[in-house]
Amino acid sequence: MAYNVLKGIVEGSVDQHADQEISGIKVFKNTISASVFYDTDAESPCATIKDLAIKEIVGGSKNSVLSLAEEGKVNANYNLTFDGETLKTTNITADAFVGSGAGLTEIPTNKFKEKISADSIEHSHGIHSVRGTLQVKAHAGLSIEDNAVGVSLAKNGALCVKDNHLVVDPTKTETITAAGQNLSDNDLLLVSDTSRSSVAHTTLNNFYEGYIKNKVSHAAGTTNEVQLKGKSGFNSSSKLSYNTDKDILNIDGKIAAATLHIEGDLRCDGAVINSIKTISTRMYEVQSEDYTLLCDTVDSPVTVMLPPACNHPGRMLNIKKACTNKYKLNSYPVVLKVQEGTIDLTEQIVLKTNYALRAVQSDGNSWWIIGAKGT
Repeated sequence: MAYNVLKGIVEGSVDQHADQEISGIKVFKNTISASVFYDTDAESPCATIKDLAIKEIVGGSKNSVLSLAEEGKVNANYNLTFDGETLKTTNITADAFVGSGAGLTEIPTNKFKEKISADSIEHSHGIHSVRGTLQVKAHAGLSIEDNAVGVSLAKNGALCVKDNHLVVDPTKTETITAAGQNLSDNDLLLVSDTSRSSVAHTTLNNFYEGYIKNKVSHAAGTTNEVQLKGKSGFNSSSKLSYNTDKDILNIDGKIAAATLHIEGDLRCDGAVINSIKTISTRMYEVQSEDYTLLCDTVDSPVTVMLPPACNHPGRMLNIKKACTNKYKLNSYPVVLKVQEGTIDLTEQIVLKTNYALRAVQSDGNSWWIIGAKGT
């Protein structure tokens, strides 16, 4: 390295052996080492380039922060600057930051080493800070317990907790008959309105008038008329009624029944009509509807088989020998028989003369003749 020595006094520059003033123009023909000069301020020989820590600076921009690249070489980084107040760079990796983090953004919550005070957290409605801890703000219907937030339930309300779920349980309420009360028209019901997908309320009066009354069948006709099942409800007839004051069933028509059992007296203010039938077959078995049988024996005899007496206790039958030819005096006979039991202690009864009659009745064991005419 060569140095230009200026004319005049070079302050602080002397050789290493003695003080000396240099004046005039001095021309060094050979290279002079810096080590031959002495720095009086540092009180040491002048340093040479091999003694410098930084020999080269690479890159650089305004406010660049220098970083060591290799021995004697540093980089002046474009993306790492400091203007005396703000340090700017793209990424920072550090074991710890000391000071305020007010300017930090988008920090993952799981990267904090210690708990964050609630006073430093922005929160929404319903939550507040209590001594640095976030806590649900108690309000109407909510209760704050040691380990959880709960719902404040009314003592006799329908809301309750069942199997860790909030449910509606009507059994948790008081009965409507408490204190002598009962249902009234203005009492309310909760209804799930499927058409509007919402829950609504209605009164008992509206529930009856607007729904039940239209669904149930209503009595038809006038007072005391007996109700009959119709196509879509009740039906009635003025010809069938029951007088509750006199206990009388009034029927303006006919009664058809397989069996009629009357425990008291049977009083008829009108005609009594029973069945009557003419038969002419050789063998005839009495039918359930038979009452009077006219046996025509002009062409052949007629045998009438009575039904078992045990199946017809109290039944009455009338059998008459009726010859339709009044001029034939010697017509065939009529024979009354029964397979079970007897007729007046005999196995059969024979009617020989024309227009002879026998009236018989069963006592549940045998048939008995209770009326007779002719032989």
